[in-house]
Amino acid sequence: MAGSEHLGGGRTPLSTRIIGASDMARMVEIVGRDEFMDLMIESLRDRFERFDPANVQVRARDGFRYDKPDLGLIEWMPTHEIAGPVVVKMVGYHPTNPVQRDLPSVIATSSMWDTETGHLVAIADATLLTAVRTGAASAIATDLLARRGPVTVGIVGLGAQAVTQLHAISRVRTVERVLATDTNAEVAATFAARTRFLGLDIDVLDPADAGSLVERVDVLCTCTSVDIEAGPVVVDGPERTGLHVNAVGADCPGKVELPAALLRRAVVVPDILEQCIVEGECQQLDPHEIGLSLPELVQQSADAAALRERLTVFDSTGWAVEDDVALRLAIELADTHGLGAEIQLEHLPVDPYDPYASEQGNR
Repeated sequence: MAGSEHLGGGRTPLSTRIIGASDMARMVEIVGRDEFMDLMIESLRDRFERFDPANVQVRARDGFRYDKPDLGLIEWMPTHEIAGPVVVKMVGYHPTNPVQRDLPSVIATSSMWDTETGHLVAIADATLLTAVRTGAASAIATDLLARRGPVTVGIVGLGAQAVTQLHAISRVRTVERVLATDTNAEVAATFAARTRFLGLDIDVLDPADAGSLVERVDVLCTCTSVDIEAGPVVVDGPERTGLHVNAVGADCPGKVELPAALLRRAVVVPDILEQCIVEGECQQLDPHEIGLSLPELVQQSADAAALRERLTVFDSTGWAVEDDVALRLAIELADTHGLGAEIQLEHLPVDPYDPYASEQGNR
């Protein structure tokens, strides 16, 4: 039979690392929340410092958007570092999940594929990883662009992402005070408890006071689930000198959180320009009104230091390279601490020419 010479080849079985929810929880418990966030910040910063678009393929985020049975989307975010693996994050965004189903609005998984064989190397929960890497990216932007010294932080939208935004910022700046608001009173009422581990002074404001935040805080995070065409979520006005904004909530065409007039006065830093002009705050701007991307700014940090007394905005739409970094970190920590399960997921017959051949050579 053609291909029979492959039988009994003595190859090493290929296994797939599965890092599930309990593994992720145990990982954070072992490492500690602060250290886990610090590792994510430093891993992202390192990747940004050495990022070269000639060596990385980042495909446009794409997926299916629908309004039946409910408003939501399933999308994929692929990236490939040349001579390295392909990483694909699959994410579901369903803004009604928390209220209607007691589930996160973002549920995600990430997978890593070997580009020599096509083998699935690992698959991991990315719901936690997405929240942490998004916070970590904001921390890098804040560290580059926000004024030095203690800061007052404002947060509009107090869902899950607000927790990791505040946590990440607290790792790069001393936070003196937090002014927070949400249109959902029940969500707002639990924010202090969800961030108690940070030991910060948190004032929850009436949503009517959100408009005044630009003049009361040094760092502002907008991380809402505002509907398409329903923004902005803050009112333009005289901002505090040196205000830095992390705009996190815009993630599809027509969805914005910041007034266009504020953006036009600001130095706007996209995470990835091509994506931000389609679905981020940058969709409100002309190309010449947009500054360097975050990786470019990390590589030119001296330029960033000169911007700390200006109004700056980080347009964070979520970059596939960040998910690559997050998954690699999770795999590294799982290896270090013996977490996750190894399973032989793929059918890889002992005779590659015979799909019915088992590893034992049976027909």
